[in-house]
Amino acid sequence: VRDAAVLPEKGQPPAQTQVATSSEIERRIASLPGNKAWIVDLINTLSGWYAIDPALVLSIISVESNFKTQAKSGKGAQGLMQLIPATAERFNVRNAFDATQNIKGGLAYLRWLLSYYRGDVTLAVAAYNAGEGNVDKHKGVPPFKETRQYVKNVMGLYQRVTHPFEEKVASKASPLVRSTK
Repeated sequence: VRDAAVLPEKGQPPAQTQVATSSEIERRIASLPGNKAWIVDLINTLSGWYAIDPALVLSIISVESNFKTQAKSGKGAQGLMQLIPATAERFNVRNAFDATQNIKGGLAYLRWLLSYYRGDVTLAVAAYNAGEGNVDKHKGVPPFKETRQYVKNVMGLYQRVTHPFEEKVASKASPLVRSTK
């Protein structure tokens, strides 16, 4: 990973992580119909509460649900951030089709993943799609066609490989990041 040696300083505000790198997601957001602007505003507000770059969240939502609040996958994932029932329960989401609850649950999970993978966006995004157990088991992005395409799509929009993280959010780091130190 090219940028791995240049990790952001701990505690750096997430807004600084999108400087000149979010052009793809900005173009995507600019092309959204006007009736979706409230979703972007909501994400911009909630992302700050979780110290996550809104551009990363917008990239995930763009790929997950294409900004459809009532999206449902064949595997039972629901809402904007496509939470599966187990993840919704894990992060106290009672109604995954409620945009605010869904985004808060997705942000809580993403915040945990960024902590667990110590700011490695590629691993966090892969785990968001396939689960951290699969990422750890396969020692990186799992060899699942869907997950590989998902990571490619999200990273194509987000275009950053590291993100500030809060070390204590996950009680321990993934063995993948511990073993590389």
